[in-house]
Amino acid sequence: MKKLLLIILSLISVIVNAQDLHPAVKTFVDSPGLHNAGVGILIKDVETGETVAEYRRNTNLIPASITKLITTATALEVFSDTFKFETKVVMEGHLTKDSTLHGNIYVVGGGDPSIASKYNKQPNDFFTNAANAVRNAGIKKVDGAVIGDASLYAQCAQMPIWLVEDIGTYYAPTPSAICAYDNMIRIYVNNSAEDSVARVVNTVPKTNLLDVKIVNKDTPYRIMSTDFSWNKTIEGPFAVGKMQEIQSENPEPALFVADAIEQQLKDSGVVFTKKASTTRIEQFAKSDSCKLLYTHYSAPLSELCRATNYNSINLYAENIFLHLGLRNSYTSSYPKSISSSFGWWNAHGVNAKGVYQVDGSGLSMKNAINPNFFVDMLIYMKKKSKFFPAFYASLPTCGVNGTVKSFLANTPLKGKAHFKSGSMERVQNYAGYVEHNGKTYAVCLMVNNFSCQRGELRVKMGNMLKDIFK
Repeated sequence: MKKLLLIILSLISVIVNAQDLHPAVKTFVDSPGLHNAGVGILIKDVETGETVAEYRRNTNLIPASITKLITTATALEVFSDTFKFETKVVMEGHLTKDSTLHGNIYVVGGGDPSIASKYNKQPNDFFTNAANAVRNAGIKKVDGAVIGDASLYAQCAQMPIWLVEDIGTYYAPTPSAICAYDNMIRIYVNNSAEDSVARVVNTVPKTNLLDVKIVNKDTPYRIMSTDFSWNKTIEGPFAVGKMQEIQSENPEPALFVADAIEQQLKDSGVVFTKKASTTRIEQFAKSDSCKLLYTHYSAPLSELCRATNYNSINLYAENIFLHLGLRNSYTSSYPKSISSSFGWWNAHGVNAKGVYQVDGSGLSMKNAINPNFFVDMLIYMKKKSKFFPAFYASLPTCGVNGTVKSFLANTPLKGKAHFKSGSMERVQNYAGYVEHNGKTYAVCLMVNNFSCQRGELRVKMGNMLKDIFK
């Protein structure tokens, strides 16, 4: 009898919920391609908290890149919009009268993801300034090496929480406390018409560390290597007389940066007795005689967050996320950052219990977050955060720019919706704000495992929003 009563109550709940659905939401969830999909929808009036439309608001779904909203919002709250990452060049040891440094030059990473990045609007002067600082200290010989110290963040060769097909790609380089050139290397391969042999003719950025073997075969392009290794094998169909660009992950940015600075110094006559290295490769006993030679500052966090959300930069998001782990620790790791992020939101009235964030960018399919959390966070940022202007400015405008340039482009909501998109295989999400009739609405739309075409789904999502905000 009790089981029958529970079944009846459950059916009544389903019927009531169906009756409460906004007509536009019902049309959307009943449309072809969504019958077996996981769908979560929540739209609220920011000022009043009134729910405008909802559907399974507490269902955890894969968020993909709308995860970056959590990362950037949390970082702005914890560090402020004016925070800047610091990368330091330190002289360690004793400088004698003959201008010889008996010790090492350390490049100490502070987590800046933007050094020499293509998304960075600042001048690319880090390497020149670092080398100049060493020369200006009167150093002409180093009885030691340039050492990259990326120990601020836990160092791993690959991200174990990402799919194998994503790891090492141009959009998913492994984060590091020392970064340069988006942690990517473009390798240019030319198959000479003279002897039909494919060779590496250039790399951008230039480096002598790479040792590349080319295997010309009629298979999809792929790069094979081992952890932290600069020895790579590239397979693929390299056509005769054609230059081919292959994008490869930088296997160890800390070593790349140390080596690049060493090369600049060598070119100007500075002598080294040892090759560039990192604190991961070998342990170095630092003496008490350390002197700061140069500090490089990133752009303000507000600018980095804007670049992150506008361009959906996974590396920026991961480094920003990892920095959150430093709230209560001298070094960071993913477990520390996860605890720091959700701990902060729980302490400020946004319930993060029962949701799961395992990275900062949303590349992991282990992330599981619901629309209710996103909307509560968006409302908090609008109503309570003094950093809301910076957060809002980081969101691209639908139909106008960023990753949502084509979304809502031919609707009355063009220019009125400010969303972050999130997409991966069988995942399409949007979250952000809609400005309508003088009011601001917090919006989260999440769809997983749809069976229609992605373009078709986007049109359906746009039509639903258009009907809700008439």
